[in-house]
Amino acid sequence: MVIKNKIIKAIIFDLDGTLIDSDKDVHKIINFIRTKYLSKNRLSINKISHYTSIGGINLIKKTISRKNSKFYLNIFRELYLNQKISKNLILPGVISILQFLKKKKIKIFICTNKPKNLTSKIVKNTILNKFVDEYFCADEYKLKKPDSTFFYKILNIVKLKKHQIVYIGDSLVDYNFCKNSVVEFFLYKNKRIKYPQQIYSKLLKLNKIIFDYMNINNFNRII
Repeated sequence: MVIKNKIIKAIIFDLDGTLIDSDKDVHKIINFIRTKYLSKNRLSINKISHYTSIGGINLIKKTISRKNSKFYLNIFRELYLNQKISKNLILPGVISILQFLKKKKIKIFICTNKPKNLTSKIVKNTILNKFVDEYFCADEYKLKKPDSTFFYKILNIVKLKKHQIVYIGDSLVDYNFCKNSVVEFFLYKNKRIKYPQQIYSKLLKLNKIIFDYMNINNFNRII
């Protein structure tokens, strides 16, 4: 459905791989657990990157072990929470774009499958705190992407219509989340993730891919 005179009032961003590069920290912790507790070989960062958007328990099952996954998830989260925030955590160009959106009076939200305590640490201890109006975390609402119920919960809280919102994410989970919720989706091209060719080609044809945050025109066409 085409909305005439559409006015975008908010952009919802995914967090990992879209606003921040958490892959290096996750990669380090996953391999630490694999080698210390299970004497397993190290995984490449590209291998781990494919699983960072599917939720903590699934990440552990895919990269560490299906047995005792909750045990290893607790270890992972404790290590992650105590990890120092990297100076290069925020992706290049993100802050300039957030400044641009604020000048345009666009609300900035985060929707993530990352737990609330980890998300809070990142937002509150980085410059993201100056720009993000609110963040929504899977464990807080006992819902996670790509469940459309999560999106409608957010929609009810922010008091906006679907056609007033754009979602930007980097994963197939984000794509399916928007497809299930019937909300406009833009893909941020994360260099470490390979997308299904059919979906990638479709988004490319529709000019729905953001390759570079440095290019303000990416956002002029969105809002």
